[in-house]
Amino acid sequence: MEKQSFRELKRLAREFLDGRYLTPILAMAAAYLLPTALLAPFSTSAVTSWNVQLVSYLVAAGIISLLAKLLNAGIIRIHLRMAKKQPVSFKDLFWAFQNKPDRFLLCALIMAAIFLIPTLPACIFLYQLAWKKTAAAYLSIGATAILLSIALLYLAFSFRMAFPLYIENEEMGVWEGIRLSIRYMRGNKLRCFLLQLSFIGWQLLGISSLGVGMLWVLPYMSQTQANFYLDLMQKLTSETGSSV
Repeated sequence: MEKQSFRELKRLAREFLDGRYLTPILAMAAAYLLPTALLAPFSTSAVTSWNVQLVSYLVAAGIISLLAKLLNAGIIRIHLRMAKKQPVSFKDLFWAFQNKPDRFLLCALIMAAIFLIPTLPACIFLYQLAWKKTAAAYLSIGATAILLSIALLYLAFSFRMAFPLYIENEEMGVWEGIRLSIRYMRGNKLRCFLLQLSFIGWQLLGISSLGVGMLWVLPYMSQTQANFYLDLMQKLTSETGSSV
């Protein structure tokens, strides 16, 4: 089945969001504000050395970032349901908390561990180069940073379909979702990356409005991403929207 163009994925996103923008906007705002509010009591000013306050902040940040992954799963579910023209509500944001949250949390932890594989040696190498004030050192730092960014993007897009797969297949195991995500994204990572890049203009407009415009831009991006997933699963058509 031929894949839908970016233009068509975006057109369908606008169609699915038409008249139904309120729920994804509220969900998106809450998904940002709730982790921020939870982390606020642990916030600390600049610290130059390790102490109890800093450790508490880092532990809290780690736990809250995992909880934010569950909210992110709720966002994805909202947009998948919108693509299927199913009813959505604000409570869908918290769906993952009551539907095998361990899958989403374990997947996030596995991803974080895998991200460390290229990150740790790169950081050690960069730290060693930072003390050298030579042109060769600066070039090496730049090249290493670029290669690390490419590696992390490659890994991130490889895992990108795991959460939607868990949402649509409640009996799917953690490793099966990761394996299938890697499989489906084989040959599609660059396409997914370019789709994200195509929103740069909208993001700049959203940021230029002191960030308020992002409340409209982010649901638009998330809906298009949901359409991308459904298109990848061959469940999306330009004529009928999603058919499952």
